[in-house]
Amino acid sequence: MRIYLASSSPRRAHMLADWGIPFSVVRADTDEVMLDTAPENSAAWNALAKARAGSDHVDAGLVVGADTVVACDGRILGKPLNEAQARDMLALLEGHEHRVITAMAAVLMPERTTATRMSTTRVLMRYLSANERHAYLSNPEYRDKAGAYAVQGLAASFIERTEGPMDTIIGFTMSDFYALCTELHVDVRR
Repeated sequence: MRIYLASSSPRRAHMLADWGIPFSVVRADTDEVMLDTAPENSAAWNALAKARAGSDHVDAGLVVGADTVVACDGRILGKPLNEAQARDMLALLEGHEHRVITAMAAVLMPERTTATRMSTTRVLMRYLSANERHAYLSNPEYRDKAGAYAVQGLAASFIERTEGPMDTIIGFTMSDFYALCTELHVDVRR
């Protein structure tokens, strides 16, 4: 069974490669949407939209999409559009516990059978000094990251505590990937 990753995220591709799972990347032309509901709904909707968009380019195989959102104080934080937005996001997250939600969805082709999974990790980010904030925002790492930070990068030193899977924060929860494969009767360990 061929595996297709409907994502342009290098982090997600690296995770699959690190686990020794052969896959191909497929285009998933979708716009991420922040629904005016629970953050879990936005993440699930976007993950499934990516998997479905990717499945349009596949005749047979398993197409996997993922989406990560950050939720804090009733707000859903997607990817910042600019440095000012990133600064506002960091200010909201500093000193507060927030949730990082990664939804994963799969479409089995040619049947078009779908399955979804979701994982949440609680994160406490410490307060940053003005110098730390300035140095971080002068680096492009915050771009294209939900909540304006990457736990596997420079922002790792900002994190005081996590509760839940670390790969959920990175954006590809391997246990959910395997659960999707099991649910859709796909053996990726061959």
